[in-house]
Amino acid sequence: MKLQGEFKFLGIEKRQGFKDPSQTFYVVGFAQGLDSLRCYVNAEDYGRYSVLEPYSDVAVELDYNPVSGKVALLDIT
Repeated sequence: MKLQGEFKFLGIEKRQGFKDPSQTFYVVGFAQGLDSLRCYVNAEDYGRYSVLEPYSDVAVELDYNPVSGKVALLDIT
């Protein structure tokens, strides 16, 4: 199920894996009111979204899977 919303872009960061430090994970953070959301993205999206200014207003398209309860980031505009 695709959803769209207006969020504050909190930032993007690169993290090393806990169990396997050779793995790299990329995380994007958003806020809406008092709620926050973190989404994992790939390296290509990390490069594309790292130019966004923290705390800027963005429109976000998400894919929500009600069976698994997971939310995936589709696009930021």
